[in-house]
Order: sequence, then C-alpha cells, then structure tokens
Amino acid sequence: MTASRSFLLLISLVLAGCAELIPEVAGPPQTRTFEFDRHPTGHYRIRTEVHPDHLGWTLAIEQATVITTAIQTETQQQYRRYAFSPLSIVPGLFQCPYGVITYALTLGHASDEPMRYGCRRFLLHEPLQGTISLPNTSHRTLELTEQWEPVKGGVIEVKWEGQAGLLASYPISVRATVLRLAHLVRNDQGPLISERMQTGRLEVSYRQGPHTATTIFEVSGKQLTKAHKSVTHSIPAKRWPDPLVVQVGMLQGFPPVLEEVTKAAFASHFLQTQICFIADDPIKARIAEEQRFQLSGRVHDSQQIALGRWIPATVLITGHLETTQTAPELILQVSSIPSGEVLGTIRLPVIPTTAVPIASMLDEDLRLLTTHAPKTPCGS
Repeated sequence: MTASRSFLLLISLVLAGCAELIPEVAGPPQTRTFEFDRHPTGHYRIRTEVHPDHLGWTLAIEQATVITTAIQTETQQQYRRYAFSPLSIVPGLFQCPYGVITYALTLGHASDEPMRYGCRRFLLHEPLQGTISLPNTSHRTLELTEQWEPVKGGVIEVKWEGQAGLLASYPISVRATVLRLAHLVRNDQGPLISERMQTGRLEVSYRQGPHTATTIFEVSGKQLTKAHKSVTHSIPAKRWPDPLVVQVGMLQGFPPVLEEVTKAAFASHFLQTQICFIADDPIKARIAEEQRFQLSGRVHDSQQIALGRWIPATVLITGHLETTQTAPELILQVSSIPSGEVLGTIRLPVIPTTAVPIASMLDEDLRLLTTHAPKTPCGS
C-alpha cells in the first residue's frame, strides 16, 4: 500500500513538470471607427424649398457621395504557460462553474478570468506567472453609406417647358440659389405671356460639365398674376434726386438678425454701384475697414470711396414687417426726401430657415430698382 502511494506521488511529480504555452486574449478588444474612403458618384439632384408666399424657391444643388467607413477591432494576444497538475482539479471544480455562470449572467461584461483559469484547472492545467506578448490580431469591416452633399460650381438655367429662350441663368452658390417668380416673368419676353397667365411649367436645369439635373415647377395662373403685380421695376433716372445720397431709416418689427442682414445688403449694394450711402455705426465700421484696405495701395484711386464725409441724405429707405398676410413679408419703401414721393417698393417673403435668401433676393431687387440711378460717390 505504501509502495502504491509512493508510485502515484512520483508519477504526479513527474507529470507536474510538463508545461505548455497556450495562446489567450490579453485584454478587451479595442474598436475604432474612421472614414476609409469618400468619392462622388456623379449623380446630382436639385433640392427645393418653396417660399412662404409661393412665389419663389430656394434651390440647393447636391451630389451623391459614397462614404466608406472602416470599423477596425484589434485584440491583444499573449502566450501563457500552463503546467500539468492533477491537484488543480480541486479548485477547478468550483471556479469553472462559478466563472461560467457569472460570465453568462453579465452578458460578457464581467471578466472572463475566473471562467478561463477555473476551466483550465478543471482540465488539470495550472496557470503559471509570466506571459509572452504576441502580435495583435485585427479584424476590419467596411460599411458603405451614401449621403448628399452641397455642390459649388455650375449654373442653374430656367426656362418655360418646351421653350428655347432662357428666363434666367444663375451661378451656383455653395449656400443656396434663389428663384423669384417675379424676376422670371419680368425677364419673359416671349409671345405666349397671355397664354401662360393661365398656367405654366418652369423647367429648372443644373449643368456642370457633362452632368445635368432637371426639375419641373408647376406654376398656377394665380401665382403668375400675383408675380406680375409684384415685379420690381427700375426707377427712371429723372425721378432720382440730385445729388443721390441714400440712408436707411427705421426698419419696424425686424428681428435683430434680419435687420443686420438687410442693412449689410444695402451697404454692399450701394458701395458696389458707387452710390453714396450713409450707414449707421456698425456699418460705418465695416466701411472704414474697407477704406483701410483701399488706402493700403492695393486698390486704384478711382475705385475708392471718400473718407470722413457724411452728407445729408436725399433718399430714405424705410421698412416694416407685414404679418397680416398668409406669409410674413418684408416691405421696403424707397422715398425721395426733397419731394416726399415714394420712388419704389420692394416686397420679399420672410424665410425662417435662413437669412441668406433674403440677402440674395434683396440684392436682386435693388439691382433692378437702381438700374438707372446716377452714380454719385460720396466724394463727388
């Protein structure tokens, strides 16, 4: 009996010296997501937003872009040395079931070490101290998504469906392009105007190189009639006072952002058209900055505006926000101060989503209104 026990002990001691290296995970996997590739597909679309008064549209040209997103998971691997040990089965009987149950109940969020080491002990493998690092294993998956992105460049062409003549052609802005029906019917010199007062279909096409996109706008007779009534006409040269000096008066009911955008549009237009404009303090600061640029020597003398002369105004622009209609409107009146005569009126819809179309529409109407206005720089 004693000999048998000694033999078993000897066998255990011999077998306990047998060890092996087993690969295992060294920690939780690390996942990172990054953009792998992005390329346009060449497909374009015209996204439209109807103005509240239904007499215009804001257009945005978008191009389909395929984005490849990579999801890469890296797992750190290592070798751990295990020694054969028959006595390890005793703690393994408790650790292995405990580790499996804990790992399952926590849906894998708990550490897997009790399960991993306990089950190894159950298989007569005792973990030893020390590990050997292995290269990380990587797994990458690619996901393709398509999204529409704004396009800069190209032109928008507008005409009546089936007609050859263009009503308008606009370069594309990265923000938005505004179409106003009043501007289009003003440019319509075709012989079928009376027929189109009943109905019409506007064909709007985007072109950039070989790429095109087209959409159709249905225009009712009521819209055409209202658009004809709201057309902004040029003020004849003889009706403008001499000298022509413009000042902005009260803009009643304008939200602060809309008031700032409107005044900035006035300042920009009259500065570009060389018409003397008396600005308030914030606009004066912008003009002073422009003048400092002019005096730097990079602008020819003939293109500079005069410094330090703020002369009395002869034309006053006032405005108010009309909210009694179906859609709120911005109404601006251009009046002669010497005679008190109203020279012209501009009516524009208020688009709540962005102030950019307001500036664009106002610039277009001001350009039409002041076509025949005399050039009167403040220094003259």
